[in-house]
Amino acid sequence: MPVVKLMTAGLPIALGAVMIGAGGVNFAGPASIRKSFADWGYPAGFHRVTGGLEVAAGLLLLIPMTSRVGAIGSAIILLAAVATVIRHRDWGHLPGAVVLTAVAAAAIAIHP
Repeated sequence: MPVVKLMTAGLPIALGAVMIGAGGVNFAGPASIRKSFADWGYPAGFHRVTGGLEVAAGLLLLIPMTSRVGAIGSAIILLAAVATVIRHRDWGHLPGAVVLTAVAAAAIAIHP
């Protein structure tokens, strides 16, 4: 299978799996997640909103007809995450957020 075909099919699926996993963790809201959201100034329970949006975007990425919409949604969510961690100088969370934002941008770009 050519690399371009593999990337076109595999990248949205991989990003979708990551978004669903991260969204599930955010939605469940262990103490560390709730603390981070509170430290960033978000209201109590906002981790559930974020988690729900991440899961929804991840599911959209898994369906070929909606994967572009899922990639765009993921990019928006991840750009908000990047802005949040920069604004609050939470440098430990920045690398992962930047990498995932780049993956979301690539998923948008390679969509046929």
